[in-house]
Amino acid sequence: MRKNAYLVVWWMSQVPYAAVFDNRVAAEAAASVRNALMVTLSGGDAKIDSVLDWYRRDDSGQPMPAEWRNILGQIQVPWTAKRPPALKAAGA
Repeated sequence: MRKNAYLVVWWMSQVPYAAVFDNRVAAEAAASVRNALMVTLSGGDAKIDSVLDWYRRDDSGQPMPAEWRNILGQIQVPWTAKRPPALKAAGA
């Protein structure tokens, strides 16, 4: 049985960064000082147990669960991959 892993994701100067921790306390400390997202992974099939947003906190200072935000409308995700159109050689 595989133990938990913790993925910490944060942004600095418009550049995304990520780190993986085996220790929950170390992951929480890293997420806390960076106002990061912390994703808890478990199981051999990499099941995601939780995503905590250390930027958003409740009244007691605990991180809140991350949530999807509908800021600019519905998120559009292509469910099927589209092939790019075939390019013709110059002069063909």
